[in-house]
Amino acid sequence: MAIEVFQGGSIPRELSSGTMEFLWAKWKTLNATNSLSFQRLMEESDLPVRANLTCLVQTGDDFVYMYVGKAVQEGTGFDTTGRRLSASKTPVGRDLLEVYRHTAQSGVPSFVRFAGSGGRGQIWQGLVLPIRLAPETVFLVAYSEQINLHSDVCAHLFQSAPEPMLIASPIVNDVGDVRDGWVIMMNDAARTLLDFHDGIGNLRLRQLAMLAGFEFGFKLHPPVPDGTRSTLKPAHGLGAEVIRFANAFALRLHRQDRAGARESVLAPALAPVESIPF
Repeated sequence: MAIEVFQGGSIPRELSSGTMEFLWAKWKTLNATNSLSFQRLMEESDLPVRANLTCLVQTGDDFVYMYVGKAVQEGTGFDTTGRRLSASKTPVGRDLLEVYRHTAQSGVPSFVRFAGSGGRGQIWQGLVLPIRLAPETVFLVAYSEQINLHSDVCAHLFQSAPEPMLIASPIVNDVGDVRDGWVIMMNDAARTLLDFHDGIGNLRLRQLAMLAGFEFGFKLHPPVPDGTRSTLKPAHGLGAEVIRFANAFALRLHRQDRAGARESVLAPALAPVESIPF
């Protein structure tokens, strides 16, 4: 399957959100008291639920989208209201159809997870709650959330990278030459190398003593491909590689000896350890 499915009497606590746990608990209570309806499920809640809902009604072995919330539309990029689920030819769509069929037949909620398209670290997870309208007709209420791991993972990798790096927003002169930059991010290795341990609010690159001698002078415009690299003339025993982007640039720092050779500033390698079989 292209998706991960949990079905049964509970949902994984380490994966679910507070909103999902609230809906799951309320569905169980209403179902146990034979008072389950869409209106009862949605009432008495201040949680932002409706924007993340997808509602479908069963038609034979298929399902028709009756409502698609704004957050779901924005996350997927399209509105499927009025369409049949079987019209989706993607692996995820085919697997969701099977999950929805099982949920409708069993009358038991399902929890699903799958990776979003585009390779940007997005994970979709959803809780599918069945409401029986008639013996052969089930109304499905699917609450979905999008989890973006990309920014968290990248921020951690940046901060823990062994190479000293800074990211800056450019400060340019009247002809577009970069003369300085506002520091946006500085990783731990750069703080150690520059002996800087204060906050970076309103901090310019040239306010850092070891960077004050750098002559930037490059242009961000006309646009260059993201990741375009160049080097700066060494200053104060430091060299730097510039990595340019549309509205920012990164500095990758390294020590420079008197002969102009680059010296490593990476953390020392750990002692070798025995491999662990899996």
